[in-house]
Amino acid sequence: MTINRSLTLLALSQDADDNQLPPHSAATLIYMFNIAFEYKWSGYELLKQVPSKQQVHRTLRELWAGGLIVGSRVKEQPSRDHLPYWELKFQLSSAVEHNHWATKCSEVYRRVHRAKHGCNFFGAVFDLGLPASEISALKQEVKALLQRTHPDKTDGMESQFNQMIQCRDWIKSGIDLPAATHTAGASPNSMKTLT
Repeated sequence: MTINRSLTLLALSQDADDNQLPPHSAATLIYMFNIAFEYKWSGYELLKQVPSKQQVHRTLRELWAGGLIVGSRVKEQPSRDHLPYWELKFQLSSAVEHNHWATKCSEVYRRVHRAKHGCNFFGAVFDLGLPASEISALKQEVKALLQRTHPDKTDGMESQFNQMIQCRDWIKSGIDLPAATHTAGASPNSMKTLT
């Protein structure tokens, strides 16, 4: 196996620098190679120079044709100033199910954390709480993910299991109902929270 192939497989098995879970795009892999080369990451000792964009794409095509990785088209939603676009993302063939459940747990954790603590924007808390119907559905989803990621049933999902334990505890301690938004013509001072 060539150096580029082994390094690409290594990169596809790891999280990106900003805790982005696999699957990764070719641009993310190039970014990871640049950082690994600059900061001398362990495991990347064979990386004598950063592969070019063409080399990364060629290596991904070869690994995909060999069945070692799988690719999927994902619709990306960038910031509001740019149009959405489709991007190919790659992951190891053996890690598809693990990556799916890890991503699902991460999404649920973010939703529960935001509902419980809100979004802090320059000292003001926004987007706090959930409607009661969503809380009950979220509680069932957390319960199902707790069973799916239990360390006795699945290897390598301990951090996701701990995330779901935290979500369960936050839901048990109570999530507030969302604050009512003001209607047209009403002053923001007249807003009241739902009880």
